[in-house]
Amino acid sequence: METKDLNKNISDILKSRYVVPLYQRNYAWGQEEISQLLQDVYENFTKDSKSNYYIGSLVVLERKNGDFEVIDGQQRLTTITLIGKVLKNNDIKVASLCYDSRPEVENFFNALYRYQSMEGITYHSRTSHLYEALGYIKNAQLNPDSEIEKSIANLSEQELSDFRDYFFDKVILVRVEIPEDTDVAKYFEIMNNRGEQLKKHEVLKAKLLSKIGVDQEQQDVFALIWDTCSQMDVQIQKLFSLEQRKQFFGDDFNSFQFDSEEMEYSEVEADGSKENTIGFILSQRTDEKSNKGAGKIGEDVEDEAEDSSIIDFPNFLMHVLKLENNKKYLKKTGKDIPLNEKYLLEVYQVLENEIKPMYFAECLLFYRTVFDRFVIKATTKEDSEDNYEWTLRKPNRYYYEAKKHYKFNYLNTFNDQDRLIKSMSMLQVTFRTRIYKNWLQDLLSWFTSYKDLKMSSDHLQKKIDTWMLDYYNQHERLNGIGKTKLYSDGTNTPHFLFNFIDYLYYLDNPRKYSSLSFKYRNSVEHHRPQSRPREVGNDVINCLGNLCLVSKGHNSKMNNEEPNGKAVTYYDEHLTPKRKVMYDLTNKSTTETKWAEEEILAHYDSVVDLLGKKEYLLQV
Repeated sequence: METKDLNKNISDILKSRYVVPLYQRNYAWGQEEISQLLQDVYENFTKDSKSNYYIGSLVVLERKNGDFEVIDGQQRLTTITLIGKVLKNNDIKVASLCYDSRPEVENFFNALYRYQSMEGITYHSRTSHLYEALGYIKNAQLNPDSEIEKSIANLSEQELSDFRDYFFDKVILVRVEIPEDTDVAKYFEIMNNRGEQLKKHEVLKAKLLSKIGVDQEQQDVFALIWDTCSQMDVQIQKLFSLEQRKQFFGDDFNSFQFDSEEMEYSEVEADGSKENTIGFILSQRTDEKSNKGAGKIGEDVEDEAEDSSIIDFPNFLMHVLKLENNKKYLKKTGKDIPLNEKYLLEVYQVLENEIKPMYFAECLLFYRTVFDRFVIKATTKEDSEDNYEWTLRKPNRYYYEAKKHYKFNYLNTFNDQDRLIKSMSMLQVTFRTRIYKNWLQDLLSWFTSYKDLKMSSDHLQKKIDTWMLDYYNQHERLNGIGKTKLYSDGTNTPHFLFNFIDYLYYLDNPRKYSSLSFKYRNSVEHHRPQSRPREVGNDVINCLGNLCLVSKGHNSKMNNEEPNGKAVTYYDEHLTPKRKVMYDLTNKSTTETKWAEEEILAHYDSVVDLLGKKEYLLQV
């Protein structure tokens, strides 16, 4: 086969029939992976709609009947198949994808292509992840770097048509057909053992070290700071030795002392035996996830908490680059620095002459210090919902009288931080992707000097609440709520709105909703099911008064159950405020159906009233 035949646009890809064999795992892509793919495609569509955009490879084995057995690339192919149906809707009537020995999935795809809408498809718990994927596709924010949100569901007719044409004609998969006599098991072994490419942040580290030149002491300190900051899941002070902590954070470990111009690098205790070359970086590479907790954690540390960061190191680097260099980048390119690590080396290339390695190391360490103290982490807690809790902590050094020496642990950053954690976790679960995390960029930008490490909780809270209110007011799909006709977007309702409403319920009655904890609830649930409308019109069924946000698991369990059954079976202390209000109204209702048009519209009006008090409740 000639190389040119390997490149297939999506239209060509979907003309063939593919079989996912039984040995392949089930479809597992969630909101983050689906959103990332759509954002990448849309970004390239807006930049250059005339050029091809390559999204990876698909490895297949042609069967005797002409079908292609999927060997590698199943997750991407399934997502592309679903996107293709969403974009062309009823134009595609025959499923191009089938699954061996999985009848529920087979029935889902056959029905998806047979009917024009989801209403014709029989729900099955084993295909709930595919239902959710369709919702993610329709509602994914295509332009996460913009304040004006765009999704497939709200594109103008012309832009949707143009994007559809681009997706089918210009998005390319490299389809590789392996020989018929290939040992598939051996192929998988080879694929799993293949070497990784050099990562962008590793290349950047090597470039900056090279820029330092022959000054070994500066190279050692730079490498020390870089390697320590890269371990995002561990509090930064833990990873330094006792003497290093004093040098960087003061005697109490609670300030910031590093000045790249004033520092005597020879006094910093760093490992000068390491080579700072690309070869050494590669040889010492460890997977960031498996490296959790690694580092110079001293014996004086009394803290066994296991934290998970809301962002990875490559994307954190993009935040630091933007915080310190965005004006220069804007002047050179006419654009802001994108908060997406795939542009890391492109951005550096533009700014190479502007960036001083040791000053960049100072900024990196400073913003990591800010991040650890003022940005929430998910900390393991086995007896809590989902086995984690949101935390805000800072270092605390103290004298241990019994042993006659100093130790240190971590305490809450603020004495009263419950509301702060709720507001920040509300933003995190809403904007969960690690790229284009604009709220985090803005939060970090509020800390411009070392004295800001003493920022009060009230001051930080006001800034966060102002950010929320500004986002709401600038959001095209939210501005009209309560001013025009019934807000009835169904599963297209932004998750921000549900979480914002829950936050307002908490502010309106903090004692009643003190147990509110924002979690990754990603499914829009119709309390009155679409399949059982009971003479309730479609606009009312899909209005804000009949909707709440639930987890994947709850969405699957509840299936098409009647509202009165849900309100009894699933009533517990972990209910979000809006969902709790809906269940309370259902349980108190004296009507036969318990939850019909009257109750839905009454709840809708109460939510509109709550949103009308947002400025008062936020106090901004």
